[in-house]
Amino acid sequence: MTQDQWRQEISDGKILLGGLIVTDPVTPINGGETLTWDGSRIIEPDVDERIAILYEDEWFIAVNKTGNLPVHPSGRYFNNTLVAILEDRYGRKVYPAHRIDRETSGVILLAFDGKCAGALSESLAMGSKEYLALVHGLFPDDEMIVDLPLGSDHESAVGKKRKAGAGGTETALTRFRKVLWAGKISLVRCFPETGRLHQIRAHLEAAGYPIVGDKLYGRDKTAFLDFIRDGFTAEMEKRLLLPRSALHAAKLVILHPQTKKKMIVHAPLPEMFADFIRAQNIHD
Repeated sequence: MTQDQWRQEISDGKILLGGLIVTDPVTPINGGETLTWDGSRIIEPDVDERIAILYEDEWFIAVNKTGNLPVHPSGRYFNNTLVAILEDRYGRKVYPAHRIDRETSGVILLAFDGKCAGALSESLAMGSKEYLALVHGLFPDDEMIVDLPLGSDHESAVGKKRKAGAGGTETALTRFRKVLWAGKISLVRCFPETGRLHQIRAHLEAAGYPIVGDKLYGRDKTAFLDFIRDGFTAEMEKRLLLPRSALHAAKLVILHPQTKKKMIVHAPLPEMFADFIRAQNIHD
């Protein structure tokens, strides 16, 4: 954080010295005193809590997560997470069997105990996943296979950004099929054969078809840092076309961890996708 940002943290009452809130940025610190940053005083960003239950039994639930909701506590999010909201509703612990990014909507499985979560994770590794994405560009009619390893993007100012291609240390393969297209936008089915962090987003960027609205892997290379600094502004929406990354976890195929029966869990296409498709006049 910059010096100005730390000054703002002090102004917001988040810095404590010896258990007391610091009010003056130039307060001296004596030997043996403890300086503390109080994260509980953070005002969490608003999230979309419209969580639809797709399947539920005594062992686990499958939900349709909205596109503005983190799965786990992270950064400024603690209570405004999928896990915290569901634990409050059910009055018991839930254990995600996998995760998807905050801006990615769609199917996610959560177990009611750790053992079942592990069994679900194993079932997911043996099953299949399908995502839908709106991408920039006219996607080819034939199936596209991107078989490129993933690694850190050392050219990016964002530490968590990944890059597909030479230098990658994690094998990754994704199959893509076009569904609909217009001159500038395509709707694409995405089938990740491996489960790497940001795999679909990085593979589509490498293939030249970045996801619409993606602040980190999209066409606009400064969008993520601009968003961190200024938030989501009207000017940014014009640049990105959508308020979030247009990536949706549409389907999971697994074996039930207890009954061993095949399960297919669908999450319907979000209204945001349908509205954007109509606006862009996308055709078969």
